[in-house]
Amino acid sequence: MALPAHLQETFSPEEIQFLVEDEMIKIFPRITTRQRRRKIGNGHSDIEDVQFRMVTTEDDALNQMVAMRSTEVKLWIALLLRQQSKCSIVAPSWLTVKELNRKIQYEKTATDRFSDLPWNWIVVANLLFSRAADDFHDPVHELRSKIQDLREIRQTKVLRGLKQLNASHLQLDNLSLLEINELRPFIVRTMDKLRDVHDAANIDGTVGEEDEYDDVM
Repeated sequence: MALPAHLQETFSPEEIQFLVEDEMIKIFPRITTRQRRRKIGNGHSDIEDVQFRMVTTEDDALNQMVAMRSTEVKLWIALLLRQQSKCSIVAPSWLTVKELNRKIQYEKTATDRFSDLPWNWIVVANLLFSRAADDFHDPVHELRSKIQDLREIRQTKVLRGLKQLNASHLQLDNLSLLEINELRPFIVRTMDKLRDVHDAANIDGTVGEEDEYDDVM
């Protein structure tokens, strides 16, 4: 069965979240999964059982955790452990009121540039706000407001930048996956149309760059 037209051109929100949840994030586990050795005499040692063992096919940090010693795990695992009260999640360094204020100031000052936020910043922020709100040092309502401010400022800059589209080049450095996903259907159709107009203009020499843009908008 064919996918709906709108899903053929973009990722669905669920697909984007699936990709983002495979990223690493720092946690403070509240459980110990690392096996400990104990001396049993005559220079021998034995492995002491631990209360928790993670079922995993990967040789990763899951079975090397020590309670209250920071480690990194995939985001989906961190959210699952957090739901079971087995860890607290360490908010990324950029997800504080102070850092978000710096990003907002940069966005306002650099009118033709985007701040260097992570490619997954919107999705990570929303996931942590909804499922790990108690792990933030800053008030979550204030963080939500800063994230929304950033999104709106960047969306305005994107719309302004679309006026500089041409048939061969589009520069959108530092946009996140979600931001690009929202723009992709429009940009692809627009640039296809621009190429058609540009090719026609090369043949008859009658269409200028401003006419190209007016024609597709």
